[in-house]
Amino acid sequence: MFSTLKWRLTVIQTLLFSVVLGLGLLLAYNVTKQVHISKSVDFLRQAVATYLRNPIRNAPRSNLPTGLAIINASGEVIFGTVDTEHENFKKFLSHVLAVKKPSYIKLGNNEYLVVRLSVQTFAGQTELFLLSPAGGIGDFLKLLSRMFLILWLIFSLASFLLGQYFVNRSLTPMRRITEELRNINASDLSKRVFDPGGGDEVSSLAKTINDMLNRLQLGFEMQNDFVNDVSHELRTPLTSIQGYAELIEKFSTNSEIVAESAKTIRETVQQITNLTENLLTLSRPLSKVELVRLDLHKFLQEEVEEFSKQFRDFTFEIEGEGEGCGDVRALQIILKALVENAVKFSTQKKKIVLRCGNGWVSVKDFGIGIEESEKKKIFQKFYKSDRSRSTPGYGLGLALVDKLVRAMGGTIEVVSEVGKGSEFIVKLPKC
Repeated sequence: MFSTLKWRLTVIQTLLFSVVLGLGLLLAYNVTKQVHISKSVDFLRQAVATYLRNPIRNAPRSNLPTGLAIINASGEVIFGTVDTEHENFKKFLSHVLAVKKPSYIKLGNNEYLVVRLSVQTFAGQTELFLLSPAGGIGDFLKLLSRMFLILWLIFSLASFLLGQYFVNRSLTPMRRITEELRNINASDLSKRVFDPGGGDEVSSLAKTINDMLNRLQLGFEMQNDFVNDVSHELRTPLTSIQGYAELIEKFSTNSEIVAESAKTIRETVQQITNLTENLLTLSRPLSKVELVRLDLHKFLQEEVEEFSKQFRDFTFEIEGEGEGCGDVRALQIILKALVENAVKFSTQKKKIVLRCGNGWVSVKDFGIGIEESEKKKIFQKFYKSDRSRSTPGYGLGLALVDKLVRAMGGTIEVVSEVGKGSEFIVKLPKC
């Protein structure tokens, strides 16, 4: 893969460099050519103008270039010699008479620089055509074109070799990263790919891959912890069921023991059922969330009626007025989980306050509170702080709350002080 990419990049950069270099050399050649033509034309103009001012007096010491010929607008050679007997002379003459700007025209093996010149003579303004043999400048331009061609070939080859070197050097870290990625698998996610540093694209790619591997490793570790926690949490109730089943088997004639054991088994099975339902809810994506506008005070009143029947030892109060948007069923589960959590940790003052305002609801208790270092951990599955290990439950309630709140597009905050209680504030999404 990288071999093909290397040659492709090398060829592309060489072609681009060669095209740019070729255009530059072509421009330089044309500029040089025009400079030489301009100098030759100026010299011809001056020499011919001097001669024409007094051709008789100036002829013996004329500085006219050797081989120069002058043709008038009628096609007559009035000075110098041109091979008028040549088979292509008529065609050559037609090209000469059509010249507007200095041009090179060939007649057989001879090449002429043809210049159109407008001069003032005793007969008036007339058009003349100067034909100067182009041997010297022609040879110079040919040499110049060959030299530029050789320079183009040399620099193109150098560009190809240097491009191959730098492309190969640039792709070396990519090859290493690719090889290291091939050696990383799910059984060992502790490996990381090489980061060449320097802040370039390859380094950015290496950092991105390593960040992805960090997330994958964390995800696998959390999955392993989840499986271990589920196994641990199921082991205790299953052991309890097994124990009470053995009691029933051993004391089958004792109706009191059988009844108590059966009740305990039923309660334990219900706990396992609740645990399973919570785990399934946590594992399934929530896609059917229907947001509706709610009168939050009225909604809390309806829920408090159910809470008062379920938790008869507790006093429930409602504070505030407001409206908000939420999924009714999800919000009911959230409030129930938060109230159950408040009940669980309110050992002294058995009072719970449900508050609301525009776009938010909260559940406030006066229990043991939460330490600052644990606030970010309490929403993790199966997490139970050291201060709450003796309390019943599996540590799934707040994880479920967090998932439902995020599914609705809201957020949840915790305000707590150890020994004084906690308040869980659910901020609802906008409609």
